[in-house]
Amino acid sequence: MIELRRITPEDYDDIVDISKSIWEGSDYLPKLFHKWVNDEGYFLGAVDTEKNKVIGVGKFSILHDNAGWLEGLRTHVDYRGRKIARLLSEKLIEISKDYLQEGKINKIGFATYIDSIESITLMQKLGFKLEKKLYLINKEYDNLDSNLSLCDFKVESWKLTYEEFTNLNYIEKRDGLLDLAFVFQKPTLELYDELIENESFIIINGYKGIIKLKNEPYFAVEGDSFDGINTFMNYCLLKYKNKDLSAPFTTLTEQDKTIITKLKQSGFISWSGWQLDYLYFLYK
Repeated sequence: MIELRRITPEDYDDIVDISKSIWEGSDYLPKLFHKWVNDEGYFLGAVDTEKNKVIGVGKFSILHDNAGWLEGLRTHVDYRGRKIARLLSEKLIEISKDYLQEGKINKIGFATYIDSIESITLMQKLGFKLEKKLYLINKEYDNLDSNLSLCDFKVESWKLTYEEFTNLNYIEKRDGLLDLAFVFQKPTLELYDELIENESFIIINGYKGIIKLKNEPYFAVEGDSFDGINTFMNYCLLKYKNKDLSAPFTTLTEQDKTIITKLKQSGFISWSGWQLDYLYFLYK
C-alpha cells in the first residue's frame, strides 16, 4: 500500500537511495534535504507501508515573491510506471491550491524541460498554462579550451543596489522574472539579500552577472551577449570542474537567438536541438 505523508528528518537515507538513480547519482536533493524538511511549504513523500520506505517525493515551496513553487518530483527506480509521480503531483497541487485560496500565495508555478512529456501533460490537465519558453544551454567540461586557466579571469564583486537589481535588462527581457536553477521568481528584497549573502553578484573580465549553485552552476549574464555568456561559461567550467557538479547552464530568450550560431561554434550545446526547451508553467 502507498501512503502519502510529510517527509521527516528520519527519511534521509530513503531520499539518498531515491537520488542514486537521478542524474547518474549527482542529484541535488540530498544536499537540500534538511533545508526542505525545515522550511516553509510542504515536503511530501510517498511511502510503501509494507516496507516502511519512502519511494517517491515532491516539494511545494513558497518563494520570496510569495509564489507557490512545485519542484523536486522523484520516484524510486524500482517503483516507476506505477503512477507515483502523478499521485504526488495531485496531492501537492491540492495543498498549494489551499494556500492560494487562503491568500498565503499569489500563484503556483513550476519549471520543466521540454522532454518531460508525462509531467507536462499531467500539469496541463490540472489547469497549468504555459507561460514562458526559453533556450536552456550549456557546455560540457570536456569542451573547455585547454589553454584557459583561472588566471585568465579577473573576478570581482558586483556592487549593485536593490533598485538596479530590479531593473536589470536580463530580468526585463524575461518579463520581470529571474530564471535561475529551474526557479522563476520576481526580484524582491529578500531574493536580493540572499544573492548578496551568497556572493552571487560578480563581474568577470568586465562582464556583469549572477551565479547560483544547485546541482550545477547556473548563471545569468546581464545583456545576454555572446562574449559575456562565453566568459561566464568558461570561468564556471574551470572553477567547478572538480567539484562533483554537473556542467553549468544559462538561458537565452527568443530575441537573443541570433547568437546561437556563435555559441555552437564555441562548444555550446542544447539537449533538444536548439529548441525553446526550458518551460515555465503557471496556475493562478
